[in-house]
Formats: sequence, structure tokens, C-alpha cells
Amino acid sequence: MSDTLQGKVTALLQTLERRYGKVERPSVAPPSTSADASAIATVAAKNAQIVAGVALGLHGPPIEGGEAARKLMAHFVDWNEVRVARPATLIAALGRQSRAPERIALLRRFLEAYFIQQRNLNLEYLYSLKNSEVRRFLSDLEIFSREELAAMLLTGFGFSVFPPADILRDMTELTGLLKAQTTTLQMAKKIETMFEAETLYSLYAHLYALAHDAEGQKVLAKQRHHRKKSKSKSR
Repeated sequence: MSDTLQGKVTALLQTLERRYGKVERPSVAPPSTSADASAIATVAAKNAQIVAGVALGLHGPPIEGGEAARKLMAHFVDWNEVRVARPATLIAALGRQSRAPERIALLRRFLEAYFIQQRNLNLEYLYSLKNSEVRRFLSDLEIFSREELAAMLLTGFGFSVFPPADILRDMTELTGLLKAQTTTLQMAKKIETMFEAETLYSLYAHLYALAHDAEGQKVLAKQRHHRKKSKSKSR
């Protein structure tokens, strides 16, 4: 079973990379060793933007969250200004990006909870914590569902976890990775115990891209149908 699933995932990622391109996790900048205050601030701002992008990218391809964060920082001074801005203003700043109202609702919920807990919005602080501390910090905010917390840990901090999302389970069935009777929780557990964080990140990103690509789903479904037909003829 494990060898079969690993082979299927490898083949699927190759197929999806041809359609959507290779995905890479945003590179977190190490703490600045410079005494220059502006250099320190630049690193902090970059890492804070990555954290915000992770929240903005929940329930979708992570790259879209990063793009949304960049758009917001082109319009606002810092994340506290984003926190107190009107939702309509924030949505307008994202332009035509898909799911803008949902993204802004997720981000505002995160920023408000973070501010209440820390009394600041130094989001880059999360990258100074150990893995166990990051998990505890995000859990203590009490705003993330089980699926969202796993997605935050995977896409933002490189944890080897896979979000138990129904839409991801549906995509594993569509692509033939797992059988139809596999539950969402079973899907997440099977996948996260078999792959490293890099593969989990790529699979997560590509399955979400596929979930929002009706034409891509049709193409893959047709390819699976032809393969099944060919196998039945060869027997």
C-alpha cells in the first residue's frame, strides 16, 4: 500500500507541476545580525508578511495568500493598520483576487486574536519559537479549526502534517490516490505519515489548485478513464 501510494503521489505531482508549475515554500529570512535598525526592520517585515500570507492562503493554494499579503502591504503601512481598516477597504486592495472577502475575514480574525494575546502585531515573532511553541501559540489563539491549524503549521512552519480538509479528500479520490471509502481523517493520517514536509506542501498546494480548476479536473478524470479502459483491454 505504502509503495503504491508513494508512486501515485510522485506521478501526480509531476502531472500537476506541468499544469501549475513547481511550488516552493516562502523563504524565511534569518534574524539580522546587523546593528542597523533599518536592516532589522526589513527582515522583520519580510517574515511578518510571510505569516500574514499563510493566514490569507488558508483553504486555497498558498501562493495566493502570499500574493494577497503583498497587495495589502502595497496599500497599508503595517499589519496593525490592516487590523483596524474597514473590511471593504481591505477587500478592494486585493482587487480581483479570488475569495477576497473570505481571505480578509480569515486574516482579520487572526490579527485580532494575535493582538489580544500579544498586544502587538510583531508576526515575525512566531519564527523565533520552537516547533512545539508555535503549535501551542496558534492553538491558544482558539480561532483555527483542526484543518486550518494543520494548514498553518504545514504551509507556514514546515510541519509534517496534512490538513483533514474535505476538499482535499475529494481531490485524492478524483486523482485516484485513495479509494472512495477513505474518510477525510484517514486521508490526512495516511498521507502525513508517509511523506516529508516538502512533499506534503507540494501535494497540498497542487490539490487545492486542482480543486479550483474545473477544466483541470475534467482533464485528469478523462486521463484516469482512458488508463482504466486500457488496463481492462490488456487483461
